[in-house]
Amino acid sequence: MKKSLVLLSLPLLCLCSCNNAQESKKVESSNVEISSNQEASSKKEDGPINVFVLAGQSNMEGNTQFDDGDGKHYLQDAFDEMDIDESVEDLKEVGIPEVQTSYYIGPAFNPSNRHGSNEEDNIAGKFLPTVLGMGAGDVKDQFGPEVGAAYALREYASEDEPIYFVKAAYGGSSITSNWNINSESGLYQSHLVKFLNNNLKLIEEETGKKPTVKGLLWHQGENDARNGSTYKDNLSALVSKFRTDFADYALDGDGDNIAFIDCYIFDKGDSDSASLPSGVNVGQMKVLNNAKKEFAEEGDMNFVVNSSWQYEGGLKLQVNENSSGVDHGGVGGQHYWAGDMFKLGMAYADIIIENDLLD
Repeated sequence: MKKSLVLLSLPLLCLCSCNNAQESKKVESSNVEISSNQEASSKKEDGPINVFVLAGQSNMEGNTQFDDGDGKHYLQDAFDEMDIDESVEDLKEVGIPEVQTSYYIGPAFNPSNRHGSNEEDNIAGKFLPTVLGMGAGDVKDQFGPEVGAAYALREYASEDEPIYFVKAAYGGSSITSNWNINSESGLYQSHLVKFLNNNLKLIEEETGKKPTVKGLLWHQGENDARNGSTYKDNLSALVSKFRTDFADYALDGDGDNIAFIDCYIFDKGDSDSASLPSGVNVGQMKVLNNAKKEFAEEGDMNFVVNSSWQYEGGLKLQVNENSSGVDHGGVGGQHYWAGDMFKLGMAYADIIIENDLLD
């Protein structure tokens, strides 16, 4: 893998509430230098085993192609534009062994079409070096934010003491129905909880140490935008339930120490009546994103990636705005372009780094 210095200037908005404690803890912007040769001085010897959970819908699942196998090199072209001296072939074949990912993903509406890193038993989980191809589809030509996040975090881990990602994301899922925490058949109880518990046991068996769940990274909301006024309550309930259920694996046994890192949903448009590829209008998406904003302001361990086109300082991450076909790697409507998917992953990692969420 090529070794290079990458300067990331990602104007994130990690929203914070008005009290001084929260303002001092949260970071509102970043200018992070990442070098594959620099020492990860913040990494402690024999410290906690850092685990981050990636959950949500299709953009967390990864409906973005890195190339089409027929001469279109979406991600490599994006790297060239971003002055990232990195080989897509290396990221596809070797990956990032300093960050290990176990995943179980697929469409919410078609359980038979789900797949994962453990091909024999999806729900059992299996950790592998983070590579391109851990996204939707069986062809393994798609990826999600795990690759950009792993790329940014690799300096804070090693092959012997990796950071762990557990990814459970399901395309087309609604927080109201599919992620209903009260339903035994819902994604939360029947998939996320079981899958995460299985993977935590795998880590403990492999390392002989108890892992620490440091954060839940969330990307979801398109299917709830028509009822955005209820989104914050549903999100608050899900995060509270997660923090309670995995308090035993949290730092100091306190579930409130588990960070929640959200992301705004695509909101590009010149007026509130402008249509979005998700089928709603900009005005409806503003209501939903405002719910995310308000929730992020309610706790010092709640954060949100400012991917927005509407909020000041937003990254303005671009998606395929057509309902079919591939645009710059985005497969079908509302899925990120290849370069923007990679930026999204780095933005999640930037919040982790800048807010000292690693031990």
